[in-house]
Amino acid sequence: MDNLPISSKYRSRPLDPLTDGEREELAGRLNEEFARGGIDTDDYRAMLDRVFAARTLGDVADVVSALPAKDTFAVPSVIEQGSVAPGELVPAKSAGNRGAIMLAAGLGTGIAVAILLLVLLLL
Repeated sequence: MDNLPISSKYRSRPLDPLTDGEREELAGRLNEEFARGGIDTDDYRAMLDRVFAARTLGDVADVVSALPAKDTFAVPSVIEQGSVAPGELVPAKSAGNRGAIMLAAGLGTGIAVAILLLVLLLL
């Protein structure tokens, strides 16, 4: 249990009840680790018994610490969509009407500055 971070719910909230969903998830992770060859048969059976007999998160902390860390990051949506491979740049978008809008904004600013200068000169 020492290799679990203090922020792990199994260490920080050991008296919280173990839900059926968490129990099934742990059993699945144990099955995967056993199939991969990371746990021998005796340890697998003992840990599986412990998971199904557990009532609290603290009861399964030793089992969780014996398993490989679970990925907790989310895959960015741009990668899930498959539009761009990791490390590649997104193609540039065309300016379209943006150029016309920027030109109009620039002309509007220029007219405002010219009016301001004219007013200042007349004073």
